[in-house]
Amino acid sequence: MTDSGEKKVTELADSSARSRIQEDLETNLLVEAGAGSGKTTALIERMVALVSEGKALVNEIAAVTFTRKAANELREGFQKRLERLTRDEGSDSDEIVRERLVSALDDIDQVFIGTIHAFCARLLREHPLEVGLDPTFEQIPADERVRFESDFWDRYLERLVREADPILSELSNVNLNPSHIRDLFREVVKHPDVVFAHDTVETISVAEMADLRDELEDIVERGWELIRKEEPDKGWDSLQKVIRHLHYTHEVSGWDEPGTLLDALSKLCSPPKIEIVQNRWRDPGLAVEFRDRVREFADKNELAKRGAEFQNAHRYQLAMRIAIRGAQEFADYRRRIGRLDYQDLLRLSAELLRRSADARSQLGDKYRRILVDEFQDTDPLQTEILFLLTSEPAVGGEAAEGDWRRDDPRPGALFLVGDPKQSIYRFRRADISLYSFVKDRFTDFGSVLTLTMNFRSRSPITDFVNDVFGKGGLFPEEGNEKQASFQPLNTWVSDLSAADGVHWYELSKQSRNNRKLIAEEDAARLATWINSRLTAGERVPGDFMILTWDRRQLSVYARAFEKWGLPVQVTGAGVSAEKELQELQVLLECMIDPGNPIKVVAVLVGLFFGIDYEQMLQHQEDGGHFDVMEVHSSGHPMVIEALNKLNSWWRATATSPADIFISEVISELGVLPYAAAGELGVLRVGTLVYALEIVQATTLAGDASLPGVLRALRSAFAESRVEAPLEPGRSGVIRLMNLHQAKGLEAEVVVLADPAGARSRKPKLHVQRDEDGTASGYLKVMRGSRTLATAPDWDDKEETEKRFQDAEEVRLLYVAVTRAKSELWVARYPHNEQSPWLKLDPLLTKLDPKGRPMTADEPTPRAKFSLKKEVIERDGKAAADRLSRLAKPSFEYRSVTRIVEKDEVISEEFVATGSDEDDREEISRGFSWGSVVHGALAAAAVDPPPELLRTTCRDLLREYQRPLDDLGEPIELTELLQAVEAVRTSELWTRAQEADKMMVEVPFAVQHEGIQAVGDSEGLKSREKSASGSLTARQMDIFSTTENPKVGDELSLEEDETLLQVIEGVVDLAFREDGGWVIADYKTDLGTDPNFSSRLEAYRQQVDLYADAWARLTGDPVKERILFFTAQDRVESW
Repeated sequence: MTDSGEKKVTELADSSARSRIQEDLETNLLVEAGAGSGKTTALIERMVALVSEGKALVNEIAAVTFTRKAANELREGFQKRLERLTRDEGSDSDEIVRERLVSALDDIDQVFIGTIHAFCARLLREHPLEVGLDPTFEQIPADERVRFESDFWDRYLERLVREADPILSELSNVNLNPSHIRDLFREVVKHPDVVFAHDTVETISVAEMADLRDELEDIVERGWELIRKEEPDKGWDSLQKVIRHLHYTHEVSGWDEPGTLLDALSKLCSPPKIEIVQNRWRDPGLAVEFRDRVREFADKNELAKRGAEFQNAHRYQLAMRIAIRGAQEFADYRRRIGRLDYQDLLRLSAELLRRSADARSQLGDKYRRILVDEFQDTDPLQTEILFLLTSEPAVGGEAAEGDWRRDDPRPGALFLVGDPKQSIYRFRRADISLYSFVKDRFTDFGSVLTLTMNFRSRSPITDFVNDVFGKGGLFPEEGNEKQASFQPLNTWVSDLSAADGVHWYELSKQSRNNRKLIAEEDAARLATWINSRLTAGERVPGDFMILTWDRRQLSVYARAFEKWGLPVQVTGAGVSAEKELQELQVLLECMIDPGNPIKVVAVLVGLFFGIDYEQMLQHQEDGGHFDVMEVHSSGHPMVIEALNKLNSWWRATATSPADIFISEVISELGVLPYAAAGELGVLRVGTLVYALEIVQATTLAGDASLPGVLRALRSAFAESRVEAPLEPGRSGVIRLMNLHQAKGLEAEVVVLADPAGARSRKPKLHVQRDEDGTASGYLKVMRGSRTLATAPDWDDKEETEKRFQDAEEVRLLYVAVTRAKSELWVARYPHNEQSPWLKLDPLLTKLDPKGRPMTADEPTPRAKFSLKKEVIERDGKAAADRLSRLAKPSFEYRSVTRIVEKDEVISEEFVATGSDEDDREEISRGFSWGSVVHGALAAAAVDPPPELLRTTCRDLLREYQRPLDDLGEPIELTELLQAVEAVRTSELWTRAQEADKMMVEVPFAVQHEGIQAVGDSEGLKSREKSASGSLTARQMDIFSTTENPKVGDELSLEEDETLLQVIEGVVDLAFREDGGWVIADYKTDLGTDPNFSSRLEAYRQQVDLYADAWARLTGDPVKERILFFTAQDRVESW
């Protein structure tokens, strides 16, 4: 849709490509779709064309998306398109096409539309045994993955220690602790298809070791002589720190082992270029000479360099050995216990299709057409799965292993849509070089199409994109292994409003270019500007999207927007409420270990109690102690109160599961209101609610202990990318996020904020993929910011990876600029060469040399008030009284059956205590039989196929625990089916089927006012009473009528007149004919017991009450009431 007065281009520049998408159904297509060109629409059109042309049934189609959100949007779009085509197909259209569309719409639940991981899970469900999987395997929840991985690593190390594995002593010899390798282990786990080389390196000879020792000892001794005895006022310089450390290690170990000597050598030779502060040495001149000697030794002494390189390579080899071995054992463990992560799903699916020709053939026959969205974000394993599934296995059966790089997909089997200019997930193994390889292959067995028509952005924005990325040379004319080529965008909408276009504004210079201060100024300006535009009615909050290069300053912007009262949804900032979460964890630790005084004190001085140290000292001096497991009576009053509260909570942990206990504590402390009232309250409450969900999920999974819940919480929040919004997907708000979160999104106004600098991290991983598909990995082993070891020739590999990163940063910039529909605003900072938006500056200045003014104002301050103690106590008491009144029930539900029971018309021996069933039948069959019959008749109302009805009846009998034979089959199945068939062939059922409207098993609830009571002679007492006629909130207007029901006599249900009475029940069958409704009730009585006649009268009164309630709810008369005795094949009506 376009704005009023906008002109639209009448001819699409890429119309031929769009036509081929819908018509060339027997050709494999790779569609390169530029930003805003309608990738989702292209997928939908292709899917519809496959169905309408009879090329595929919906159950033969699989559409793979990057996210679940995209899958939902694609499914919704596909269904809407089918529905519209089905409606539009008139009598002149091809009847065969219409039948295909109708069939596709009927079977739409059979099409697969979802993520690649969900698709792989489906493949493995069908062939688990071929890859050694338990058919009941499950996926590891995302919030449990980190804890699951960490627990295995801890057990793995414990086993190595228990078995005295030799690798531990080898690690110790090179000063490596196994705990330092945890992150390396995680990196290897993330890349199951990568081979990490860790070859053994040639050692240094004994004679060479002796020469190194002599030289190194002499250097350390000379340095020690030059270092002052007392530490300088400003501390030791970098060279002094190294010499002091080496002197200490020499004194302790003597460098007797080669490992300790080489480790000392590495510390002297490996750091960055050593500098000194001359005035911190005894003799500045000698210190300079010593520095030069150390530099010459580190840089020019070949033996020293070779020794340092050997030590680094040896440490790397040992670290990789233990990490790779652990990763392999972890993969085997996951497969063995049937708990898979996302990488397992990909790895095992690729293994299945690669090694099992039969499985590949069967799955290929089932999923004949594969469509993939956002292909540029697909990793090598995913690509292999797609190619193997859409190509035929070679002749040779199980022995013929598939090679996706050589196998050609079947004609028309593979349809890929992507934009290589938006490939921004190399860190997730999505490689631009892989995309280039696939694109080259498509020229052999298919075609590559290009969509350049942009339906999103106004012309100034697309012109800006074309000038910056095309003419500006940020993208090359021809793509390569590191970068995509550029295709100019064509604009669909040409007319503009006054504000449309590309704009920039400049911030003030801050002291030392402090990034936080820059972000605070930028956030204040943006908040003021957005507020002014909202106040003027120019925009609504949902029009704005604020993007930052990374997420470090997102909270600064969120606080500024909140200060102005602007609605904002933050994505990418991680979790808030760190303080409340930390305090909650401290409290749980105290409950787990109540005898630990340190943990008790930590809780007392924390957020929940706020006891100060003076009060605790006074408590101890007054004879008190800090044992949570005892009730306290002596000591400081406030400390006593806090300790007794902890004691009551500790006692509660013995009887309450963790989820109940934690929820009650959080409610009692008022943690949620406290978080909501603070800064970033919505984010903080969202985090706490998410924490409660984790607690509940952990308990439901079988671990209701406090230690288990505490581990789950720590694991969930250890993942830095976890998001916990209070209202996920909230609309009509300003969207604030880091750039990686903006993929696939758009907004009328996009602001590229936080221009203080993009600090790219140095690569820690480089993956090199050869022509045969082999992936070789090289890593830098880190502990925090310290480098422990690197792969051989790491400097060259780091430089290569840095070039890949630089190319990806250009693509990130392209994603940022192309999110805008009408307005693009760019923040600039003076003299900052590190700005992430720097490459846009030349053209921005050309468009507008001075930029746009944007000032920061202070919002209207919130009103301040103070409360006296008496006011707080008074208001607190009033609130407690009000809550107490609200807690009292104001109404109660009464079933129609209970109303009849109350008058003792139904004999008590036939009424089950506490039952709300509407049927009352003989004890010999039980109430469950009546429930089964009712359920079966409800299922029969939709006219299911015989086999489906039989299955439903069997399931009902099992659900209600009816008797089973020796084979586990319900012995009453035949009888139940006969009873259902008797009803379905009855005259009553035929009438219902032919009626204007038929409804079965309809629950209702209605205020008792207006229900026409049965007179005294019929066994129930009634009296008149006026009524308001209003319905309760629980009542549903299922008949969509606005007619007010008439108010008649009221049934007296309770002696207490203050409680509102609500009648509820379930009508078995209702149908509308000329003259009114017919209400029918099924009964399963055999009619042979002596009390049947009294129950018959009660049954009639029950149906009368149903009919009166129905008349009131619908506003229509009930012309006939029916009792259908299924076991007697008898009908009574009146």
